[in-house]
Amino acid sequence: MVLLDERNFLGKQLEDQGFNIFDFYEGHQTFSLKTLCELPLNRRADVLLVDTQTILNHPELQEKFKVVLNTFLGVIFFHEQQNVTAQSWVQDQAAFLTKIIGEYSLPMPQLEWTMLSNQLQFLWNMLEDQKNLQKHIVKFSQELDLALQSAESEMQKAKKIHEVLIPKRSDEIKGVTFLNKYASGDGGGGEFYDLHHVGNKVFQILISSQSYLISSSLIGLLNIHKQKDFQPESFLQDAKAEIQTINGAKKKKSEVELVILEMDTSHLTLKSHGWGKAEIYSQLKGKIDLGLSASHESSVSAPYQLAKGEKLVVFSPGFIFNWREGRIKHELYSFLKNHHQLTQTDLMMEIFLQLSLVKETDFLSKDATVVMMEVNRHGIHQI
Repeated sequence: MVLLDERNFLGKQLEDQGFNIFDFYEGHQTFSLKTLCELPLNRRADVLLVDTQTILNHPELQEKFKVVLNTFLGVIFFHEQQNVTAQSWVQDQAAFLTKIIGEYSLPMPQLEWTMLSNQLQFLWNMLEDQKNLQKHIVKFSQELDLALQSAESEMQKAKKIHEVLIPKRSDEIKGVTFLNKYASGDGGGGEFYDLHHVGNKVFQILISSQSYLISSSLIGLLNIHKQKDFQPESFLQDAKAEIQTINGAKKKKSEVELVILEMDTSHLTLKSHGWGKAEIYSQLKGKIDLGLSASHESSVSAPYQLAKGEKLVVFSPGFIFNWREGRIKHELYSFLKNHHQLTQTDLMMEIFLQLSLVKETDFLSKDATVVMMEVNRHGIHQI
């Protein structure tokens, strides 16, 4: 409870009536108008009782008072019965100041004192309910923070275990070898790589997101699509709907990059679906443009024709970010050309060694994935 009562008019009236504020509130403060107007403009779960004449005595502070007034739960004005100016001023303000919840002319009959008593009792109960709710919200928020911190800690442990236990994955499908390596980052979300083989088609799926929830949802959706005849565009359409559902009306959307590389092992062609900042390099032709962009507009590229013995390297969006953020002195393609004589495994280790030299903690800034493909010179393909 806050009293604005510079001339002690309100305090004396309450005392003469035997009206004890402590019947409703544990304590109260009495301010001058100048002091009140200097208070921080924070929301207050409190009620303001005002001697209207105090406001009229300080016309230079009236506009500031109206601003401060709106920080209270409610405001009740008091003035003498014969003070027509005060009564008129309050009525003028009530038209556009919604926090005004009462006006009383003193002295007043017992019925109005009873109504004031009921009003203050109601406000007191409301304040107590708000305080209890706020305590529950604070407690819930603290518990949620602890849960999120624990979940993030466990996720980081899982990433580190994944990096140690599954340092590389190697597959050979119809004369083409695939080798990929993953390194964990300390940012939110993560990267996920999968290879799916159907007939003469090999699909490489790369999911990169800032949100653990989106990443896990897309992995679950991918598993559903893998159980039937996998169609890249059908999966991407469902993925976009899932992303939009999770992002909802959030002001800050979680960024997602989703790239699918489709290889026809019979004809040795490669094309891309989706969107993202992944980059692809060939030891024969340099950087390959498959039409991928960071925009969320899904696109399908024209097929790229591979040659027998050709080697390709795919760098994930997270890898590209880490390489450039680390300001590694080597330009990426120049680095690959200078190390072309290395085997796939040795080149992979050399690439990740460069990242480890510039990282400041146990983790990179973001998850990073590298995929290498090599066409067997003696494989049977229709080119």
